[in-house]
Amino acid sequence: MFHVQAPPFERKSMNKRAKNRLVGISAIVILAVIALFFLLTETSVEVPLAEVLDPDLIGERVQVTGMVVAGSWDRKTNPMRFEIKDPDDADGTGPVLTVVYTGPMVPSTFGDGVEAIIKGVMEPDGVIKSNDMITKCPSKYETATDAYTVAQLKDRADEMVDIPVRVVGYVKDGKVNTTGSAVRFILVDAQGAPVELNIAFDGALPDAAETTDTRMVLTGEMNANGSFDAVSVAIEEN
Repeated sequence: MFHVQAPPFERKSMNKRAKNRLVGISAIVILAVIALFFLLTETSVEVPLAEVLDPDLIGERVQVTGMVVAGSWDRKTNPMRFEIKDPDDADGTGPVLTVVYTGPMVPSTFGDGVEAIIKGVMEPDGVIKSNDMITKCPSKYETATDAYTVAQLKDRADEMVDIPVRVVGYVKDGKVNTTGSAVRFILVDAQGAPVELNIAFDGALPDAAETTDTRMVLTGEMNANGSFDAVSVAIEEN
């Protein structure tokens, strides 16, 4: 059997084209990485919420921190709009800032009362248009005294509808859905346990909720559909 080889000048030409193609692809990748770096490191001026409505800040990229006002958001809107206020504004008389969030994903810990760090551009109408948000929820601890296990509560589900109770368990697989989802997460007595409880909750979640080894204590009520409407989620106090 004979093998036909390309003449030396043809082989050199082919190698040159391959090298040029590789150089071109590498250049594109490098430029994409540089563009992403500048996007992620875009500078923002940190401004107190009470001062962010200053007309001099219109068109500027700022960073502002505030507490999400309960009931001010609708996860189904696109882009999502919500309001934040000063966490120390207990009587509700301080300024409120409207946020239009255009980022890729709403943090799963987002909810009523969560502390949100917002980076965005101030618009002429006093709204901040943001594509960068981090949420922080101060950890809350409760004992599991008198709390039902998931299995115990499910066994008595019909007779416990609309009665305030507490239940203790783990977030199944550490998976938490975004705020506004019909099921925020699933509670189990242990990972792999057969009995599960769907949890509805629109409030702020501690970061520990997104783990599989931290027991959570929930306060709320069973509803007629067999799910649990939580009003508070805390970490079990040892």
